Amino acid sequence: MKKNFYKLLSFAVLATIVISCGGETNPLIKEAKDGIKAKNYDAALSSLDQAIVQDSANADAYYYKGKVYSEIALNNSIIADRKDSYSKMRENLVMANELYTSQGAKSLESVESQLLIDQIWGQEHNLGVKYATGDSTTSATGNPYDVAEDHLENAIIINPDSLLSYEVLAEVYRLNSNLDAATDIYEQVIEKKVKADAYDYDRLGGLYLQVEEYEAANTILKKGIEFYPDSVFLTQKLADSYMNLGENEESIKVIESLIAREPNNPQYHLVLGTQVYIMASEITDDISAKYDEIFNLEREQRNLSGAAKTANEEKLASLRNSIEEQSSRSEKLIDRAVEELLKVVEIDPNDANAYNTLGIIYQNKAAALFDKRNATADNDEAAKIDTQAKDNLREAMKYYEKATELRPNNQDYWRSLFQVYTSLGMNEKAEAAMEKAGM
Repeated sequence: MKKNFYKLLSFAVLATIVISCGGETNPLIKEAKDGIKAKNYDAALSSLDQAIVQDSANADAYYYKGKVYSEIALNNSIIADRKDSYSKMRENLVMANELYTSQGAKSLESVESQLLIDQIWGQEHNLGVKYATGDSTTSATGNPYDVAEDHLENAIIINPDSLLSYEVLAEVYRLNSNLDAATDIYEQVIEKKVKADAYDYDRLGGLYLQVEEYEAANTILKKGIEFYPDSVFLTQKLADSYMNLGENEESIKVIESLIAREPNNPQYHLVLGTQVYIMASEITDDISAKYDEIFNLEREQRNLSGAAKTANEEKLASLRNSIEEQSSRSEKLIDRAVEELLKVVEIDPNDANAYNTLGIIYQNKAAALFDKRNATADNDEAAKIDTQAKDNLREAMKYYEKATELRPNNQDYWRSLFQVYTSLGMNEKAEAAMEKAGM
Protein backbone atom coordinates (compact mmCIF):
# COMPACT_ATOMS: atom_id res chain seq x y z
CA MET A 1 0.00 0.00 0.00
CA LYS A 2 2.85 2.39 0.89
CA LYS A 3 4.32 2.13 -2.58
CA ASN A 4 1.01 2.84 -4.28
CA PHE A 5 0.20 5.82 -2.08
CA TYR A 6 3.56 7.49 -2.66
CA LYS A 7 3.61 6.66 -6.32
CA LEU A 8 0.22 8.25 -6.91
CA LEU A 9 -0.30 10.74 -4.17
CA SER A 10 2.72 12.18 -2.38
CA PHE A 11 4.18 15.47 -3.41
CA ALA A 12 6.31 18.31 -1.98
CA VAL A 13 4.89 21.72 -1.21
CA LEU A 14 7.58 24.29 -1.85
CA ALA A 15 5.88 27.56 -0.96
CA THR A 16 7.14 29.30 2.21
CA ILE A 17 4.77 31.84 3.66
CA VAL A 18 6.20 35.06 5.06
CA ILE A 19 4.16 37.82 6.67
CA SER A 20 4.31 40.68 4.22
CA CYS A 21 5.40 44.18 5.05
CA GLY A 22 2.58 45.45 2.85
CA GLY A 23 -0.56 46.89 4.37
CA GLU A 24 1.25 48.67 7.20
CA THR A 25 -0.16 52.03 6.05
CA ASN A 26 -3.39 50.82 7.61
CA PRO A 27 -2.95 50.89 11.41
CA LEU A 28 -5.54 48.13 11.90
CA ILE A 29 -3.60 45.82 9.57
CA LYS A 30 -0.39 46.66 11.43
CA GLU A 31 -2.08 45.86 14.75
CA ALA A 32 -3.27 42.55 13.33
CA LYS A 33 0.21 41.62 12.08
CA ASP A 34 1.67 42.45 15.48
CA GLY A 35 -1.01 40.28 17.08
CA ILE A 36 -0.14 37.39 14.77
CA LYS A 37 3.55 37.66 15.66
CA ALA A 38 2.69 37.70 19.35
CA LYS A 39 0.21 34.81 18.87
CA ASN A 40 -2.49 37.08 20.27
CA TYR A 41 -5.05 35.82 17.78
CA ASP A 42 -8.16 37.29 19.40
CA ALA A 43 -6.67 40.78 19.23
CA ALA A 44 -5.58 40.22 15.63
CA LEU A 45 -9.06 39.09 14.62
CA SER A 46 -10.63 42.06 16.37
CA SER A 47 -8.41 44.48 14.42
CA LEU A 48 -9.11 42.72 11.14
CA ASP A 49 -12.86 42.71 11.70
CA GLN A 50 -12.68 46.47 12.30
CA ALA A 51 -10.69 46.90 9.10
CA ILE A 52 -13.37 45.01 7.15
CA VAL A 53 -16.12 47.13 8.71
CA GLN A 54 -14.24 50.23 7.56
CA ASP A 55 -13.68 48.81 4.06
CA SER A 56 -15.44 45.61 3.01
CA ALA A 57 -13.15 45.40 -0.04
CA ASN A 58 -9.95 45.37 2.03
CA ALA A 59 -8.30 42.27 0.57
CA ASP A 60 -5.36 42.43 3.01
CA ALA A 61 -7.75 42.21 5.96
CA TYR A 62 -9.25 39.02 4.59
CA TYR A 63 -5.80 37.62 3.81
CA TYR A 64 -4.48 38.16 7.33
CA LYS A 65 -7.72 36.87 8.80
CA GLY A 66 -7.14 33.66 6.84
CA LYS A 67 -3.56 33.66 8.11
CA VAL A 68 -4.79 33.92 11.71
CA TYR A 69 -7.14 30.98 11.33
CA SER A 70 -4.39 28.90 9.71
CA GLU A 71 -2.19 29.43 12.77
CA ILE A 72 -5.05 28.72 15.18
CA ALA A 73 -5.66 25.44 13.38
CA LEU A 74 -2.02 24.38 13.23
CA ASN A 75 -1.52 25.19 16.91
CA ASN A 76 -4.43 22.93 17.84
CA SER A 77 -2.91 19.60 18.87
CA ILE A 78 -6.28 17.85 18.45
CA ILE A 79 -6.21 17.26 14.71
CA ALA A 80 -9.92 16.49 14.41
CA ASP A 81 -10.79 19.84 16.03
CA ARG A 82 -9.03 21.93 13.39
CA LYS A 83 -11.91 21.75 10.92
CA ASP A 84 -13.78 24.91 11.92
CA SER A 85 -10.59 27.00 11.85
CA TYR A 86 -9.63 25.58 8.47
CA SER A 87 -13.08 26.33 7.11
CA LYS A 88 -12.78 29.97 8.21
CA MET A 89 -9.21 30.11 6.89
CA ARG A 90 -10.35 29.01 3.45
CA GLU A 91 -13.38 31.30 3.43
CA ASN A 92 -11.24 34.37 4.13
CA LEU A 93 -8.37 33.45 1.81
CA VAL A 94 -10.75 32.76 -1.07
CA MET A 95 -12.41 36.13 -0.47
CA ALA A 96 -8.99 37.81 -0.36
CA ASN A 97 -7.95 36.13 -3.60
CA GLU A 98 -11.15 37.22 -5.35
CA LEU A 99 -10.68 40.81 -4.21
CA TYR A 100 -7.00 40.88 -5.22
CA THR A 101 -7.95 39.57 -8.66
CA SER A 102 -10.79 42.04 -9.19
CA GLN A 103 -8.58 44.91 -8.00
CA GLY A 104 -5.60 43.84 -10.10
CA ALA A 105 -3.42 43.83 -6.98
CA LYS A 106 0.19 42.59 -7.35
CA SER A 107 1.30 42.54 -3.71
CA LEU A 108 3.02 39.67 -1.94
CA GLU A 109 -0.22 39.00 -0.06
CA SER A 110 -2.10 38.64 -3.35
CA VAL A 111 0.24 35.80 -4.34
CA GLU A 112 0.24 34.18 -0.93
CA SER A 113 -3.56 34.15 -0.60
CA GLN A 114 -3.63 31.05 -2.82
CA LEU A 115 -0.22 29.69 -1.86
CA LEU A 116 -1.22 29.55 1.81
CA ILE A 117 -4.19 27.34 0.95
CA ASP A 118 -1.93 25.07 -1.09
CA GLN A 119 0.72 24.93 1.63
CA ILE A 120 -1.61 24.05 4.51
CA TRP A 121 -3.54 21.60 2.36
CA GLY A 122 -0.25 19.93 1.41
CA GLN A 123 0.78 19.58 5.05
CA GLU A 124 -2.49 17.93 6.08
CA HIS A 125 -2.69 15.76 2.97
CA ASN A 126 0.87 14.49 3.21
CA LEU A 127 0.55 13.74 6.91
CA GLY A 128 -2.58 11.75 6.14
CA VAL A 129 -0.68 9.75 3.53
CA LYS A 130 2.23 9.16 5.91
CA TYR A 131 0.03 7.83 8.70
CA ALA A 132 -1.93 5.68 6.26
CA THR A 133 1.24 4.12 4.89
CA GLY A 134 2.99 3.61 8.22
CA ASP A 135 5.75 6.12 7.51
CA SER A 136 8.46 5.80 10.16
CA THR A 137 8.75 9.58 10.56
CA THR A 138 5.25 9.90 12.03
CA SER A 139 4.50 9.91 15.75
CA ALA A 140 3.50 6.61 17.34
CA THR A 141 -0.25 6.21 17.70
CA GLY A 142 -2.75 3.49 18.54
CA ASN A 143 -4.48 3.45 15.17
CA PRO A 144 -2.65 5.32 12.40
CA TYR A 145 -5.71 5.09 10.14
CA ASP A 146 -7.72 7.19 12.60
CA VAL A 147 -5.05 9.90 12.52
CA ALA A 148 -4.83 9.63 8.73
CA GLU A 149 -8.59 10.16 8.51
CA ASP A 150 -8.38 13.31 10.64
CA HIS A 151 -5.63 14.84 8.49
CA LEU A 152 -7.34 13.98 5.22
CA GLU A 153 -10.71 15.26 6.42
CA ASN A 154 -8.92 18.55 7.12
CA ALA A 155 -7.35 18.45 3.66
CA ILE A 156 -10.69 18.30 1.84
CA ILE A 157 -12.01 21.21 3.92
CA ILE A 158 -8.98 23.30 3.01
CA ASN A 159 -9.13 22.32 -0.65
CA PRO A 160 -12.49 20.76 -1.57
CA ASP A 161 -11.45 20.72 -5.23
CA SER A 162 -8.68 18.20 -4.61
CA LEU A 163 -9.80 14.86 -6.02
CA LEU A 164 -6.50 13.51 -4.78
CA SER A 165 -7.42 13.97 -1.13
CA TYR A 166 -10.91 12.59 -1.66
CA GLU A 167 -9.55 9.44 -3.30
CA VAL A 168 -7.00 8.86 -0.56
CA LEU A 169 -9.54 9.55 2.19
CA ALA A 170 -12.00 7.10 0.65
CA GLU A 171 -9.31 4.42 0.55
CA VAL A 172 -8.27 5.09 4.15
CA TYR A 173 -11.90 4.86 5.27
CA ARG A 174 -12.12 1.51 3.50
CA LEU A 175 -8.92 0.21 5.06
CA ASN A 176 -10.13 1.38 8.47
CA SER A 177 -13.44 -0.50 7.99
CA ASN A 178 -15.31 2.81 8.03
CA LEU A 179 -17.41 1.60 5.13
CA ASP A 180 -20.34 4.01 5.33
CA ALA A 181 -17.97 6.98 5.21
CA ALA A 182 -16.01 5.34 2.39
CA THR A 183 -19.13 4.91 0.25
CA ASP A 184 -20.08 8.54 0.80
CA ILE A 185 -16.66 9.80 -0.29
CA TYR A 186 -16.48 7.47 -3.31
CA GLU A 187 -19.89 8.81 -4.38
CA GLN A 188 -18.44 12.32 -4.22
CA VAL A 189 -15.34 11.25 -6.17
CA ILE A 190 -17.50 9.91 -8.99
CA GLU A 191 -19.64 13.07 -8.99
CA LYS A 192 -16.58 15.34 -9.06
CA LYS A 193 -14.79 13.57 -11.91
CA VAL A 194 -15.58 14.43 -15.51
CA LYS A 195 -15.42 10.71 -16.19
CA ALA A 196 -14.83 8.36 -13.29
CA ASP A 197 -12.48 5.40 -13.71
CA ALA A 198 -13.67 1.80 -13.80
CA TYR A 199 -11.74 1.44 -10.54
CA ASP A 200 -13.99 4.06 -8.90
CA TYR A 201 -17.17 2.24 -9.87
CA ASP A 202 -15.64 -1.08 -8.87
CA ARG A 203 -14.63 0.20 -5.43
CA LEU A 204 -17.97 1.86 -4.74
CA GLY A 205 -19.97 -1.10 -6.02
CA GLY A 206 -17.87 -3.44 -3.92
CA LEU A 207 -18.39 -1.31 -0.81
CA TYR A 208 -22.14 -1.28 -1.31
CA LEU A 209 -22.06 -5.06 -1.61
CA GLN A 210 -20.07 -5.26 1.63
CA VAL A 211 -22.59 -3.18 3.55
CA GLU A 212 -25.41 -5.14 1.90
CA GLU A 213 -26.89 -2.17 0.05
CA TYR A 214 -27.57 -4.28 -3.01
CA GLU A 215 -29.87 -1.86 -4.82
CA ALA A 216 -27.28 0.90 -4.55
CA ALA A 217 -24.57 -1.52 -5.71
CA ASN A 218 -26.67 -2.57 -8.68
CA THR A 219 -27.33 1.04 -9.69
CA ILE A 220 -23.70 2.19 -9.52
CA LEU A 221 -22.36 -0.94 -11.22
CA LYS A 222 -24.81 -0.61 -14.11
CA LYS A 223 -23.70 2.98 -14.50
CA GLY A 224 -20.06 1.88 -14.50
CA ILE A 225 -20.69 -0.79 -17.13
CA GLU A 226 -22.28 1.85 -19.39
CA PHE A 227 -18.84 3.48 -19.55
CA TYR A 228 -16.72 0.33 -19.25
CA PRO A 229 -18.72 -2.51 -20.86
CA ASP A 230 -15.69 -4.80 -21.07
CA SER A 231 -14.78 -4.63 -17.38
CA VAL A 232 -14.80 -8.16 -15.96
CA PHE A 233 -14.67 -6.88 -12.38
CA LEU A 234 -17.66 -4.60 -12.80
CA THR A 235 -19.58 -7.35 -14.57
CA GLN A 236 -18.83 -9.88 -11.86
CA LYS A 237 -19.94 -7.48 -9.15
CA LEU A 238 -23.07 -6.61 -11.12
CA ALA A 239 -23.84 -10.31 -11.30
CA ASP A 240 -23.26 -10.50 -7.53
CA SER A 241 -25.67 -7.63 -6.95
CA TYR A 242 -28.35 -9.36 -9.00
CA MET A 243 -27.73 -12.57 -7.09
CA ASN A 244 -28.12 -10.81 -3.75
CA LEU A 245 -31.30 -9.18 -4.98
CA GLY A 246 -32.61 -12.63 -5.85
CA GLU A 247 -32.51 -11.84 -9.57
CA ASN A 248 -30.53 -14.92 -10.58
CA GLU A 249 -31.57 -14.93 -14.20
CA GLU A 250 -30.43 -11.32 -14.61
CA SER A 251 -27.12 -12.28 -13.08
CA ILE A 252 -26.60 -15.02 -15.63
CA LYS A 253 -27.69 -12.78 -18.53
CA VAL A 254 -25.06 -10.21 -17.62
CA ILE A 255 -22.27 -12.75 -17.86
CA GLU A 256 -23.66 -14.51 -20.92
CA SER A 257 -23.65 -11.20 -22.77
CA LEU A 258 -19.89 -11.02 -22.26
CA ILE A 259 -19.38 -14.61 -23.32
CA ALA A 260 -21.32 -13.94 -26.52
CA ARG A 261 -18.82 -11.20 -27.42
CA GLU A 262 -15.73 -13.07 -26.28
CA PRO A 263 -16.44 -16.81 -26.07
CA ASN A 264 -12.84 -17.81 -25.41
CA ASN A 265 -12.32 -15.58 -22.40
CA PRO A 266 -11.82 -18.06 -19.55
CA GLN A 267 -12.66 -15.48 -16.87
CA TYR A 268 -16.16 -15.02 -18.22
CA HIS A 269 -16.78 -18.76 -18.12
CA LEU A 270 -15.30 -18.93 -14.62
CA VAL A 271 -17.62 -16.20 -13.36
CA LEU A 272 -20.64 -17.79 -15.02
CA GLY A 273 -19.80 -21.25 -13.73
CA THR A 274 -19.30 -19.88 -10.23
CA GLN A 275 -22.55 -17.91 -10.28
CA VAL A 276 -24.56 -20.85 -11.57
CA TYR A 277 -23.05 -23.06 -8.91
CA ILE A 278 -23.96 -20.56 -6.20
CA MET A 279 -27.56 -20.86 -7.34
CA ALA A 280 -27.31 -24.65 -7.17
CA SER A 281 -25.70 -24.48 -3.72
CA GLU A 282 -28.61 -22.50 -2.33
CA ILE A 283 -30.93 -25.28 -3.46
CA THR A 284 -28.73 -28.09 -2.14
CA ASP A 285 -28.43 -26.33 1.23
CA ASP A 286 -32.21 -26.27 1.44
CA ILE A 287 -32.36 -29.93 0.45
CA SER A 288 -29.85 -30.80 3.19
CA ALA A 289 -32.01 -29.02 5.77
CA LYS A 290 -35.02 -31.00 4.57
CA TYR A 291 -33.12 -34.28 4.94
CA ASP A 292 -32.40 -33.30 8.55
CA GLU A 293 -36.08 -32.62 9.04
CA ILE A 294 -36.98 -35.99 7.52
CA PHE A 295 -34.56 -37.72 9.88
CA ASN A 296 -36.22 -36.10 12.89
CA LEU A 297 -39.74 -36.81 11.64
CA GLU A 298 -38.93 -40.48 11.03
CA ARG A 299 -37.68 -40.78 14.61
CA GLU A 300 -40.91 -39.25 15.86
CA GLN A 301 -42.95 -41.53 13.61
CA ARG A 302 -42.20 -44.56 15.78
CA ASN A 303 -44.02 -43.05 18.72
CA LEU A 304 -47.03 -41.70 16.83
CA SER A 305 -50.39 -43.21 16.06
CA GLY A 306 -53.72 -42.31 14.55
CA ALA A 307 -54.20 -38.84 13.09
CA ALA A 308 -50.83 -37.62 14.35
CA LYS A 309 -49.06 -40.44 12.55
CA THR A 310 -51.01 -39.76 9.35
CA ALA A 311 -50.15 -36.06 9.48
CA ASN A 312 -46.49 -36.90 10.03
CA GLU A 313 -46.51 -39.27 7.04
CA GLU A 314 -48.06 -36.58 4.86
CA LYS A 315 -45.39 -34.12 5.92
CA LEU A 316 -42.67 -36.66 5.13
CA ALA A 317 -44.18 -37.29 1.69
CA SER A 318 -44.35 -33.55 1.02
CA LEU A 319 -40.71 -33.10 2.00
CA ARG A 320 -39.59 -35.96 -0.25
CA ASN A 321 -41.56 -34.56 -3.19
CA SER A 322 -40.04 -31.15 -2.62
CA ILE A 323 -36.55 -32.68 -2.45
CA GLU A 324 -37.12 -34.55 -5.70
CA GLU A 325 -38.23 -31.38 -7.46
CA GLN A 326 -35.36 -29.33 -6.04
CA SER A 327 -32.82 -32.04 -6.83
CA SER A 328 -33.83 -31.97 -10.48
CA ARG A 329 -33.31 -28.19 -10.66
CA SER A 330 -30.06 -28.38 -8.72
CA GLU A 331 -28.63 -31.11 -10.96
CA LYS A 332 -29.33 -29.05 -14.09
CA LEU A 333 -27.59 -26.04 -12.60
CA ILE A 334 -24.63 -28.12 -11.42
CA ASP A 335 -24.27 -29.66 -14.88
CA ARG A 336 -24.23 -26.15 -16.36
CA ALA A 337 -21.64 -25.00 -13.82
CA VAL A 338 -19.41 -27.99 -14.56
CA GLU A 339 -19.75 -27.34 -18.29
CA GLU A 340 -18.59 -23.74 -17.87
CA LEU A 341 -15.70 -24.67 -15.59
CA LEU A 342 -14.52 -27.40 -17.94
CA LYS A 343 -14.54 -24.76 -20.66
CA VAL A 344 -12.26 -22.67 -18.46
CA VAL A 345 -9.65 -25.42 -18.07
CA GLU A 346 -9.93 -26.23 -21.76
CA ILE A 347 -9.03 -22.64 -22.63
CA ASP A 348 -6.56 -22.24 -19.76
CA PRO A 349 -5.25 -25.59 -18.46
CA ASN A 350 -3.32 -23.79 -15.71
CA ASP A 351 -6.31 -22.19 -13.99
CA ALA A 352 -6.01 -23.68 -10.50
CA ASN A 353 -9.09 -21.81 -9.28
CA ALA A 354 -11.29 -23.55 -11.85
CA TYR A 355 -9.93 -26.98 -10.90
CA ASN A 356 -10.48 -26.21 -7.23
CA THR A 357 -14.06 -25.08 -7.90
CA LEU A 358 -14.72 -28.31 -9.80
CA GLY A 359 -13.39 -30.19 -6.79
CA ILE A 360 -15.75 -28.27 -4.52
CA ILE A 361 -18.71 -29.06 -6.77
CA TYR A 362 -18.06 -32.79 -6.78
CA GLN A 363 -17.27 -32.88 -3.06
CA ASN A 364 -20.56 -31.14 -2.32
CA LYS A 365 -22.39 -33.48 -4.69
CA ALA A 366 -20.99 -36.34 -2.64
CA ALA A 367 -22.12 -34.67 0.59
CA ALA A 368 -25.65 -34.30 -0.79
CA LEU A 369 -25.69 -37.98 -1.73
CA PHE A 370 -24.50 -38.96 1.74
CA ASP A 371 -27.43 -36.97 3.15
CA LYS A 372 -29.74 -38.84 0.80
CA ARG A 373 -28.19 -42.16 1.81
CA ASN A 374 -28.72 -41.40 5.48
CA ALA A 375 -32.39 -40.63 4.84
CA THR A 376 -32.95 -43.87 2.88
CA ALA A 377 -34.50 -46.79 4.79
CA ASP A 378 -33.84 -49.39 2.06
CA ASN A 379 -30.35 -50.81 2.69
CA ASP A 380 -29.75 -51.86 -0.92
CA GLU A 381 -30.76 -48.45 -2.19
CA ALA A 382 -28.61 -46.81 0.48
CA ALA A 383 -25.61 -48.87 -0.67
CA LYS A 384 -26.11 -47.72 -4.28
CA ILE A 385 -26.28 -44.11 -3.17
CA ASP A 386 -23.14 -44.58 -1.07
CA THR A 387 -21.30 -45.84 -4.16
CA GLN A 388 -22.46 -42.82 -6.16
CA ALA A 389 -21.28 -40.51 -3.40
CA LYS A 390 -17.82 -42.06 -3.35
CA ASP A 391 -17.61 -41.85 -7.14
CA ASN A 392 -18.18 -38.11 -6.81
CA LEU A 393 -15.50 -37.92 -4.13
CA ARG A 394 -13.05 -39.52 -6.55
CA GLU A 395 -13.96 -36.91 -9.15
CA ALA A 396 -13.39 -34.21 -6.54
CA MET A 397 -10.04 -35.79 -5.67
CA LYS A 398 -8.94 -35.66 -9.30
CA TYR A 399 -9.62 -31.94 -9.56
CA TYR A 400 -8.20 -31.06 -6.14
CA GLU A 401 -5.00 -32.94 -7.01
CA LYS A 402 -4.69 -30.92 -10.20
CA ALA A 403 -5.23 -27.69 -8.25
CA THR A 404 -2.49 -28.60 -5.74
CA GLU A 405 -0.20 -29.55 -8.61
CA LEU A 406 -0.61 -26.05 -10.04
CA ARG A 407 -0.44 -24.30 -6.66
CA PRO A 408 1.46 -26.58 -4.29
CA ASN A 409 1.67 -23.92 -1.56
CA ASN A 410 -2.06 -23.30 -1.31
CA GLN A 411 -3.02 -24.77 2.07
CA ASP A 412 -6.75 -24.45 1.41
CA TYR A 413 -6.43 -26.78 -1.58
CA TRP A 414 -4.55 -29.32 0.52
CA ARG A 415 -7.12 -29.05 3.30
CA SER A 416 -9.89 -29.93 0.86
CA LEU A 417 -7.84 -32.81 -0.50
CA PHE A 418 -7.23 -34.07 3.04
CA GLN A 419 -11.00 -34.18 3.63
CA VAL A 420 -11.56 -36.21 0.46
CA TYR A 421 -8.71 -38.62 1.18
CA THR A 422 -10.08 -39.14 4.69
CA SER A 423 -13.60 -39.82 3.44
CA LEU A 424 -12.24 -42.38 0.97
CA GLY A 425 -10.13 -44.10 3.63
CA MET A 426 -6.85 -43.16 1.93
CA ASN A 427 -5.05 -42.66 5.22
CA GLU A 428 -1.44 -42.32 4.04
CA LYS A 429 -2.36 -39.69 1.47
CA ALA A 430 -4.57 -37.99 4.04
CA GLU A 431 -1.62 -37.67 6.45
CA ALA A 432 0.59 -36.18 3.74
CA ALA A 433 -2.14 -33.72 2.71
CA MET A 434 -2.74 -32.77 6.34
CA GLU A 435 0.93 -31.87 6.74
CA LYS A 436 0.93 -29.73 3.59
CA ALA A 437 -2.27 -28.07 4.77
CA GLY A 438 -0.46 -26.98 7.92
CA MET A 439 -2.99 -28.74 10.12
